[in-house]
Amino acid sequence: MKFPHSLQIVAGFVLIALSLMSTPATAQTILSNETLMATTLVVNTKSATAFCNHLYCSAETPMFAAIPVICPAATGQTCTFHISLDAKISMFFGARGFYRFLVDGIPPTIRPTDKDGDYLFMENVTIAQGFPLRQSYPASVVATVTNTSSNNHTIMVSVGCADDNVSGGCKTTSHRSTMRVDVFEP
Repeated sequence: MKFPHSLQIVAGFVLIALSLMSTPATAQTILSNETLMATTLVVNTKSATAFCNHLYCSAETPMFAAIPVICPAATGQTCTFHISLDAKISMFFGARGFYRFLVDGIPPTIRPTDKDGDYLFMENVTIAQGFPLRQSYPASVVATVTNTSSNNHTIMVSVGCADDNVSGGCKTTSHRSTMRVDVFEP
């Protein structure tokens, strides 16, 4: 009787050892040996409000005018953009608040946005009417760009909301915000 029990213990240790030696899932991207080439700073004192007023609706509006950023690499070469955003947000009603990041009109390639470029900063939030929640919501996004016929690139950032909990609409406002774009080359 002791032999089968000992065999189970050994088999358990073997499984643990194999799981520790296995390659982890690629849930992260590591960029190393990148050189910081430039930084663009943007300060916005204007408010931007996204609003819709029916069940299961969503809305978004630009927070900034298009932000021009230069990749100093040669044609055919790449740059990595690290986009850091901090915005003071009021959520009046609705259940989900998000930023939408687009670099040259498409979602960031490294992310952590969804396939549409959305960066969720608030979800499943219910707020009593007349008592908006206002606080700072930061975001950090990484994208790569390739210079084709030009080394000029554009970053667009919007604020949005969605009515996921049948509130009859949503409304979110971005108040003062700052954004920093660091440009790296391999």
